[in-house]
Amino acid sequence: MYPKFMGGTFIHAQAKCLMDSGCELKVVVPAAYCPDIMTKINKNRWSGYAAIPEQDTIDDVPVYYPRYFRLPGKWFHPLSCYAQYAGLSTIAHKLINEFKPDVIHAHAATAAGFAGLLLKNKYDLPLVCSIRGSDINAYPYYAKGSLYLTKKVIEGADRIVSVSNALKKAANAIAKPKREIQVVYNGCDFTHFSFRKADRLSLRSRFNIPGKDRILLFIGSVSAEKGIVELVAAFKQAAEGVNGVRLFIAGGGWHPAVEKIIADARLKDKIHVLGPVAHHEVPGLLNAADIFILPSHSEGLPNVVLEAMACGLPIIATRVGGIPEAVEDGKSGILVEKQDVASLTRAIKYMVENKDEARQMGILGRIIIESRFLWKDNAKQIIDIYRGIR
Repeated sequence: MYPKFMGGTFIHAQAKCLMDSGCELKVVVPAAYCPDIMTKINKNRWSGYAAIPEQDTIDDVPVYYPRYFRLPGKWFHPLSCYAQYAGLSTIAHKLINEFKPDVIHAHAATAAGFAGLLLKNKYDLPLVCSIRGSDINAYPYYAKGSLYLTKKVIEGADRIVSVSNALKKAANAIAKPKREIQVVYNGCDFTHFSFRKADRLSLRSRFNIPGKDRILLFIGSVSAEKGIVELVAAFKQAAEGVNGVRLFIAGGGWHPAVEKIIADARLKDKIHVLGPVAHHEVPGLLNAADIFILPSHSEGLPNVVLEAMACGLPIIATRVGGIPEAVEDGKSGILVEKQDVASLTRAIKYMVENKDEARQMGILGRIIIESRFLWKDNAKQIIDIYRGIR
């Protein structure tokens, strides 16, 4: 959950803003140990893990990457919580004794939150745990042990911070925290996420796409849970007999299966599968698009939606998690029920056919982000939480 090797750019943005606000911090990111043989078996999947250094400094933020042993698969998630703690315990002991922190802030209930809970108990330090989405919506249901450890974190942390009200409600359904869960929305980096005409023209030129063509853009994990199957099915129906409409799919994951679905639907000329993209490439993709679409089955409050809105894009998304807290249905986008291909098809058709209204939705979306999703506000609220537990 932390760049530049692991992702999690939004957590890095928060860390930088906390530093700018006067906090001193160290970041510890347990990284799965990757033996050389794994990179030979699957270079694309494992080479990134093998390249992670033991220590780095990113934008003046000191970052440590201790290794831990992790077995793949959902059933081993509870074990990975203990393994992460074992892997980070040495560097944590050194930092706690030398740096003398006032608080531990873990991101995700498991595995990081549970490791943080063990550190809290060992060193008598307060623990703040930010819950993000999958750590509440998915991980607890991998195995009984995962649910048990999630409950321990929610009950044991001094403060729980949620990225949305919907996620707060889901966490309260799992266990009772010591104090009321506080919702602190993520911010958005307007330095990078704003409309730039040059970016729009550059990507369209790269793919030889006329300026009048309408581009729908999906960015995320290419998986069934993100609604890829429904997206392709809905796009096929919405684009049937319509010229000048395309769908770009950007993200890592399930590409061979998705490409087969696209081939079977005879949509190769209208759907472009880009594969994984670096975060610095995302603004260019957003600026080249006309509509952002994310038909997920579950979410916390995805930052990519905030970033798309900051770039002035209207949103088509499912009414899940915290998405309705950012996207105003009928005003800054269209919300549909998850796994509802018919509604998704209608939303795509409406956005494609009503350009002026879609453009106005994008303008309102930008205003929403500027008024409610600022990193400086996020940092102020987090610092108030730190001060309130001592």
